[in-house]
Amino acid sequence: MVICYIILSFLLSISLASIVIPRILLVSYKKKLFDVPNRRKVHKVPIPRLGGVSFFPVLLISLGLSMGVRFLLHCPIIHLNVDILFVRFMFLVVGLTMLYLVGVLDDLIGVSYEYKFLVQIISACFFPLSNLWINSLGGLFGIYDLPAWFGMPFTVFVVVYITNAINLIDGIDGLASGLSCISLGVLGCFCIYFNHFVYAMLAFSMLGVLIPFWCYNVYGRAEHCRKIFMGDAGSLTLGYTVSFIVIHLCMNAEGYAPRGMIMIAFSTLIIPVLDIIRVVMSRIRMGRNPFLPDKNHIHHKFLRTGMRVRWVMASLLSISLLFVGLNVVFVRYININITVLFLLDLVLWIVLHLILNYFIKIHEKNNVLCLCKKKKEKST
Repeated sequence: MVICYIILSFLLSISLASIVIPRILLVSYKKKLFDVPNRRKVHKVPIPRLGGVSFFPVLLISLGLSMGVRFLLHCPIIHLNVDILFVRFMFLVVGLTMLYLVGVLDDLIGVSYEYKFLVQIISACFFPLSNLWINSLGGLFGIYDLPAWFGMPFTVFVVVYITNAINLIDGIDGLASGLSCISLGVLGCFCIYFNHFVYAMLAFSMLGVLIPFWCYNVYGRAEHCRKIFMGDAGSLTLGYTVSFIVIHLCMNAEGYAPRGMIMIAFSTLIIPVLDIIRVVMSRIRMGRNPFLPDKNHIHHKFLRTGMRVRWVMASLLSISLLFVGLNVVFVRYININITVLFLLDLVLWIVLHLILNYFIKIHEKNNVLCLCKKKKEKST
């Protein structure tokens, strides 16, 4: 019976987002609220970037209505402490509201990265305040229980990290939303598996918002005024929500933490999480500000191999699914040590970049040869 409420919230989100996003497009074109292309961006024509404005309101409505119907029909919440659940979701709404407002402001007039960073830290602090923090690494590097003095600040760091990772990976059509769909779908299924149905409702409510947006973002045509970007309002909201579910699943609650869940949760975000490390290290090595944008993300590397944008998106989503599948199989069925699994993920990530570098060199070499050939033809 509880599954019906999860399905209800999911379908409500899809329906509401399908109604709201076309209206946002209409307002964006009437008021000329566009993301103007520049040398760093892939798109060539102005595109509305307010698609993420729909995320938070639709999430609240669908989740609120589903929970309201659930209580009216006297379907109790089991397996979870209702008082703790109430506090956590109230703080979640407060944090989401703060990030949503900053994101909308940034999409409309621009906000400095220092100010956004400060708001992200404040919002992340609401997790430990609601007793939601990473209190165990589940045996990763031989570490199990974490003391509060370390686990709570570490949780704040993880929330800010994931939020920025999703924000920064939003560079080509369908990538950030597609990767988040995979993460929310997998995390939501595990919430159902562990009978944490309220958290599953949150995951599938957000997933329902993303599906119509992904269709407009990937298949919408700018010349028909049907294409839209997520913007910071969407990516910040999305990152914070995913962080909430990830930390809940990884938390050791009442002496029990799902075995290897930290690695499964990590695998659902492995592309944005690892990519941000490489990009920041590259910027620091080159003496640049690590917070300023560039064209060195993994999707930019794929584009430099000569692949088209949509194939890059499909490739990265497939790689994400591969990592998730491998981690789930190794953790749940093969019972591999999670430290070994983590190192295996890193090795695969490094191999992926070595392969990319090889194809980038081939593509650039071919471009040089083509250019030389054209010059010779002109000279003759």
